[in-house]
Amino acid sequence: MECYNDFTDRVQDPAADLLSMRRFASKARFGMNELLARVTAATGLDEPRAEKAVGIVLSLIRSEGDRQKVDELFSRLPGAEDLAEKHAGAKSGGGLAALMGGVLGGPLAAVGKLQAAGLSMDEINVLGRELLGFAREKAGEPLVNEVAGSIPGLSRYL
Repeated sequence: MECYNDFTDRVQDPAADLLSMRRFASKARFGMNELLARVTAATGLDEPRAEKAVGIVLSLIRSEGDRQKVDELFSRLPGAEDLAEKHAGAKSGGGLAALMGGVLGGPLAAVGKLQAAGLSMDEINVLGRELLGFAREKAGEPLVNEVAGSIPGLSRYL
């Protein structure tokens, strides 16, 4: 029986583990909820479209940015990784936007995807400003600038 007690002392408390996971998930949702609230207020988009739009931009950052810097940025933006993955496969609108996105790279393809999601260029510009402002507040301007600088062609959209 002593061996059994020794074993159970080493096993972590499942209830505590579950609580810890819930706190982490809640923190991730809170971080993205704060950003989504800002985006919906600034753009007038409803929450599902705002989430999709933010996810498309985060997916662009994940796929095109410097891996190490993006990892560092996303570690400071709880929920960013999940949202980027959720919207990584968002389809572009086709036509010229899809062709140019394929030829010119990620930022233009992301604009095509955002337009296919129903965003105007004005809404896309506001989305970009809100997302950058939020990232700078949470992760610091130097890191955000390094990530943005690592994505070819992004500077003309900032």
